[in-house]
Amino acid sequence: MDTRSASPHELLEKYARFHASLGVRNPRKLLLINPPQVPEDMFSIDIARRRGYFAYPPMGLVYIAAVARSVDPSIDLRIIDLNYEMLKRCHDPHFRFDFWKDLIREELSKEARVHVGVSCMFGATRSIFMEIDRWIHELYPAIPVLVGGVQASYDYDELLEKDCADIVFRKESEHSFRVFLQNCRNAESGRPITEMPQGIGFRLNGEIAESPGAMIPTAEEIDIDLRPYYSLIPISTYHQYGSLAAFSRYNGEDKPFATVLSNRGCRAQCTFCTVRDFNGRAVRQRDVRRVVDEIKFLVEKCGIKQIDWLDDDLLYNPARALEMFRAIAAEAPGFEWICNNGLIGAAVTEENMEWMVKSGMKALKIGVESGNDEWLKKIKKPTVKRKQYEADRIFKKYPDVFVSGNFIVGFPKETFGEMMDTYTFARDLAWDWASFYICQPLKGTEIYAVFQSLGDERCDYENYDKTLNPGRSAVRGEFGYYKGYHGDRDRPPVLTGRDIFKLPKDQVPSKEQIKEIWFTFNLVANFIDNPSFRPGPHMAKLVRWFESISGAYPFDASMIAALAYGHRHLGNESKRKEMQRRFDAVLKDSPYWQRRCEEFPELLELAR
Repeated sequence: MDTRSASPHELLEKYARFHASLGVRNPRKLLLINPPQVPEDMFSIDIARRRGYFAYPPMGLVYIAAVARSVDPSIDLRIIDLNYEMLKRCHDPHFRFDFWKDLIREELSKEARVHVGVSCMFGATRSIFMEIDRWIHELYPAIPVLVGGVQASYDYDELLEKDCADIVFRKESEHSFRVFLQNCRNAESGRPITEMPQGIGFRLNGEIAESPGAMIPTAEEIDIDLRPYYSLIPISTYHQYGSLAAFSRYNGEDKPFATVLSNRGCRAQCTFCTVRDFNGRAVRQRDVRRVVDEIKFLVEKCGIKQIDWLDDDLLYNPARALEMFRAIAAEAPGFEWICNNGLIGAAVTEENMEWMVKSGMKALKIGVESGNDEWLKKIKKPTVKRKQYEADRIFKKYPDVFVSGNFIVGFPKETFGEMMDTYTFARDLAWDWASFYICQPLKGTEIYAVFQSLGDERCDYENYDKTLNPGRSAVRGEFGYYKGYHGDRDRPPVLTGRDIFKLPKDQVPSKEQIKEIWFTFNLVANFIDNPSFRPGPHMAKLVRWFESISGAYPFDASMIAALAYGHRHLGNESKRKEMQRRFDAVLKDSPYWQRRCEEFPELLELAR
């Protein structure tokens, strides 16, 4: 019988039998693990030692730890952030990528009655996540392995089938995890299990069972006082080994950082985004006083100088947002913040922009996505181009704030002409940076089904190559195709360089061609013809930005050339010469960049 079609009573019985089969029914200790965010075959010691990788504190695990303590005040809590440990330990000349085995083995030797929770947030890191889970299962078969996170929510059946988990908590899981732990305590005292967590998957006798639905936590359930739980992670030293995207480096790589959540969810229904499905339809808001007190604690007790908001819709409630920004400005002077997740441009007003700046905002992203109003409707983006122009007029009044726009190309059946609309719109807005991304079929998004119907093979795998930024996932940042090469003689050749502008406007480009469109859009808009990169007051700001992102791309000749050009105009002769030497070294050893310089001779001019 397919247990996923069982009646509620049958399912509860199966869950009770599953619970009784656990090697440890009621844990004395909860070990929570955040896997490395870069797989071994893509890991670069050089990038890591330059602090070029992301080092986001695992706040989802901190929330889970807080829930566990609320259920069992005596439970021993431990969080191992393997991503942080990887970035820290790689400075040791004897570093091994499998260091995590010794770390986990040591922790598990301290207590037998333990449950292990492992987070799987992104498909790009699924391989190392599965390796860790299998290793724990093989060496410690009696220890229950619990998993959760965005990617785990959509791959739960595969994870269970491949013996990577005993139970999967799907979507936001504070509520379901609370019920599970309460069941654990009831089991030890001999009380029967009368409630089953919603939104879980588990395996019993070789069959997968799934409880329907998902209990999205209420505003009250996520409005947790996290201050006692920051001691579980080395929050004061994350900045020493990585960054919060590039914004934290731009704002000062030596400034300790943290991340804070003000609310969960998003009003938008964007078809390319998982937030609406994973976090539910409602936007749940934490108490403003709780948020401000958490920020003050981080500043006063942990030495934090800047935060990145985890919110997907920071400006959802205009009155609440103003109250929060005013309180931060009054109670945390000198505090700074960035917003890499992005704001909805249509929600930006003169008043909230003023108070965002007064409360310490230094950099933000705006989710523009497309410069074609028809595509904005198709992807259900809650804005039109006119609203972005209105936000632009406000941004121009605050030249010290770094503004980046997010733009996506490669929507299903999007024509090159429609992509050009986006490129042209990005150029018209002329913000400090235009972050171009390639649309990917991500599980949990509405657009995923469209890609599937088109037979897109990217729906069949999850790995580090499946990223929005192809330069980020390529070895040494080198990707792309030689002129005329496609790998299939029956299909048109891939155009590269400025030749991409010759593509027919009504053509739907191939996936290979979209990578070259991405490269040219990015290089021309941001490097070669960026208005902020002309001699004038914005030059220093953009050079600072290039310095902040170059750590992640140490072999990117275009980045090095831009820095040489910027330092020349700022009068930094020694830095210019250093960049020129690095550019010459990369160019000498890289046929890839030799070809790119043939396509874009402006790079040679920038480097001189």
